[in-house]
Amino acid sequence: MRSLRTRSRWAWLVTLLLTAAGPASAQPPARSVSADLVVYGATPQGVTAAAAAAFRGLRVFLAEPTPFVGGAFAQSWLNTLDLSWDSSGALLYGGLTQEFVRRLGSYDGVDVRRAERVLRDLLHAAGVQLRLGWRADGVEVFRDRLASVSFATPEGPVVVSAQAFVDATDLAQLAAAAGVGFTTGREDTGLDRRSMAAGLVFRLRGVSWTEVSAAACPSRPCPEGNGRRPGLVWGFNSLVSRYVPSDPSRFTLRGLELALQGDGSVLVKGLQVFGVDATDPDGTTAAYRQAQAEAVRAVRFLRLAAPHLFGTAELVATAPALYIRESRHMVGRHRLRADDVLYGRDFPDTVAVGGYPLDGQAYYAGEPPYLPGVPAPYGVPLRALLPERLDNLLVVSQAASFDSVAAFSARVVPLQMALGEAAGIACAVARALGRPPSVFVENPAALQQLRGALRLAGVRLEAPRKVAVGDVLDPGYLDAVELLRRGLFNGSYWLRGGMHLRQLMSVREWLENLEHFFRARGPSSAVDTIHAVRLTSYSTLGYPLPASSAGALLRALGFPASQPSGGRSLTRGEAARLLWAAFRGSLEAGEIRTPSAGSSCWELWSFTVCPKGTPDGRSR
Repeated sequence: MRSLRTRSRWAWLVTLLLTAAGPASAQPPARSVSADLVVYGATPQGVTAAAAAAFRGLRVFLAEPTPFVGGAFAQSWLNTLDLSWDSSGALLYGGLTQEFVRRLGSYDGVDVRRAERVLRDLLHAAGVQLRLGWRADGVEVFRDRLASVSFATPEGPVVVSAQAFVDATDLAQLAAAAGVGFTTGREDTGLDRRSMAAGLVFRLRGVSWTEVSAAACPSRPCPEGNGRRPGLVWGFNSLVSRYVPSDPSRFTLRGLELALQGDGSVLVKGLQVFGVDATDPDGTTAAYRQAQAEAVRAVRFLRLAAPHLFGTAELVATAPALYIRESRHMVGRHRLRADDVLYGRDFPDTVAVGGYPLDGQAYYAGEPPYLPGVPAPYGVPLRALLPERLDNLLVVSQAASFDSVAAFSARVVPLQMALGEAAGIACAVARALGRPPSVFVENPAALQQLRGALRLAGVRLEAPRKVAVGDVLDPGYLDAVELLRRGLFNGSYWLRGGMHLRQLMSVREWLENLEHFFRARGPSSAVDTIHAVRLTSYSTLGYPLPASSAGALLRALGFPASQPSGGRSLTRGEAARLLWAAFRGSLEAGEIRTPSAGSSCWELWSFTVCPKGTPDGRSR
């Protein structure tokens, strides 16, 4: 969508006067409409926000710029649900989100057409005024409140005024137009401004679901990295690792996720697209066209490389839009941090609970994924949905006030749907109080009234938590937090509720952290050195990291690193102190020192590795 216009009240009046005085051939004046609540974006969270408010008697106007209801389900064909459960096995989401899952009839794979029908039925039951093809092209801000939004519609221009607004678009388009502050991509980390890889989902016919399921999991337990459910199959990492994209810096085919659809077709997620800035419409359109061509290439590869599974597969369509994982991150009244998420922190104004793993996709083609760990159930505060200065606007999407690493978890659709319902209820309670939604930040009694209404609606505000309480006593805790907030402290799915700093750091984790840093900050010779180490130590990547090897590698990469004495292995806390000391100094200097041609080789177990550019710049 093109950039929206922001107008003050006086500029708005002047424009209307000029329009009235213009020639007869000028565009007709905008039709005016009023509502109690305007929701922009018929995304899953936009639907729950609109329905929750309408069920409580508000006149709700839901505008969507595309012909679709369902956001990522309908436009990007998101084929997985990404649910989370608490330690007792209960869903972390109640209310309308739980009802959506029940009606969808799946806990894993998503039939996207059924998802759209369920969401439409919810809007119809609530009596929401739905307007598709209504694109916002201007906003009016007056005295720290959003007063109205102008829309370009098939029937002509329309101006809609309301007491409150919910921006449920994935790019937070209304909030950006109103002058709300944002960071872009992972700008908050200081590494760069890139966003996680986008994706293009494609639809195949002629795939035997029985055979694909059996190949992914021929016996229980399934092979590592593979799995199957009644409507979802994932894995095939060894297969897709052989794929050679047309542009290796632009595309990657990662492990496949296949979801069976009601018509017998299969939606395939796995094609990643790098370097997409979703706030640039022209660039995003170009990336989409390129990805469509890459999908043809990828399907051809699957047919040739696995004819017993995909030999009869036919590419019948690609999703109408790229699946955008990241774009803007609002600077709100509270910024949810990665450690808030991982350690399962609660807040006085928690309005929903999340628990999805801190599972970040790559920023550069070829780099390892980001996985700091699995959170204890954490609260999302209402303040993370409120901009710093606008009192009557709530932002409910992946672009809310989350740090980029916190958004690894908080961006998933089920949590966003729960937040959407909370936002709709907040607008209804605020309306009853005669105040804007910011009242819940200013008035503790009003906040308790809101939380009571959320509980009555079945929204979960608490969940059992088990966290690594000993982490805070570790000398490396503060350094580890700095790394965690930048996505530079990888772990695994086995690390739950904390960073587990007393556990031993593995060689794999150490190398992944180094590669993530050098991919963003350079030089490329450092990445080559890290890859050489990974190749030569492949069979021992899961082993504990020797202190001597950690220090030697840091020095080989150009860091003046010290190391703990002795030949013992490093704990994660000790590794954090070494990494943050190295990374912090380089970030403050603004550059990374490339290892000189005279750097000596260093020993890692029985292997010798030399930095690129040395007289023996190879691994053996």
